[in-house]
Amino acid sequence: MNNSPLDPDSAILDLRTGYRLAAEFYDRWHWQEFWRRNELPVVREWLASLDAGNVLDAGAGTGLYRAVIESSGHRGIGLDISREMLLVQRRTHPEAMQVQGSLDALPFRDSSLDYILSTRVLTHVPALLLVFREFARTVRPGGQLLLADLHPEHPYSTMSIKANRRKISIEIRKYSIEELKDSIGAAGLHLVEFRSYGLKDIAWKPPHEGFKNVYRDPTHPIFYTAQLVRP
Repeated sequence: MNNSPLDPDSAILDLRTGYRLAAEFYDRWHWQEFWRRNELPVVREWLASLDAGNVLDAGAGTGLYRAVIESSGHRGIGLDISREMLLVQRRTHPEAMQVQGSLDALPFRDSSLDYILSTRVLTHVPALLLVFREFARTVRPGGQLLLADLHPEHPYSTMSIKANRRKISIEIRKYSIEELKDSIGAAGLHLVEFRSYGLKDIAWKPPHEGFKNVYRDPTHPIFYTAQLVRP
């Protein structure tokens, strides 16, 4: 992540505007390689541990995990607030089920989902509890969830994506781990496992260029994963 836009006067954009402008450049963003190398293996292992079912990719974006969901024997449903991000996903996965929508008002029936995957989306939501209540409502009893996001101790304040000669900076919200866990419990979900990943824990060490915040204090966690279940 880079806290400083190329243009110091650039505005920090709201979610819809930011991703509308960034959609065409998102998969070339240098942090996408970081997630492919370090987050995707965690997602793949989790998916492989589950019986076949329908998986909601909540905040699917351009579809980084669409192929691994389907190759693991599951039926994927990609949901994102950004129409433009879903259109990019459509190019490589033309037959995929997609839904434009918001995490705090999921357009699904109660207990209709087997599993929910949500990666790097919670830093964008305005109210954690509303999202977790929707997760708890729509996933079936015994259904499992995997969350992954930037750790609040990672030193960043905006999400900035290079787009030609400018940077598109998108607003984020940093929730503490305590807030995260409190919201999970208040929604009636059970936290099974929580893991933090720092530089020493990841398989692919990124280059210093473009990842200075990762190396500024190597003891700080970069991202976390949380496995949940609906009792």
